[in-house]
Amino acid sequence: MSTLAAALPRVPKGRTVYVICASGNRSPWAADRLAAVGMDAVSVAGGTRGWAGAGRPVVTGSAPGAV
Repeated sequence: MSTLAAALPRVPKGRTVYVICASGNRSPWAADRLAAVGMDAVSVAGGTRGWAGAGRPVVTGSAPGAV
C-alpha cells in the first residue's frame, strides 16, 4: 500500500487490474486509488481468504514481475 504510487509505472495499462489483500479490507482502497488515475481496477471481494475459502486455486511464492 505504501509503495502503490511508485509501482504505478509497472501496472499493466489497457486491461483490468485485480487487487487482492489477505482479508479484503485494504484492497478496495488500492483499487480506488488506481481508478482515480484512470485504471480499470477491481478489488477482489473477501481477499485471499475468501478466494481460497471458495475453493479457487491459490499459488504461493512470488511471480516474476509481480507488482
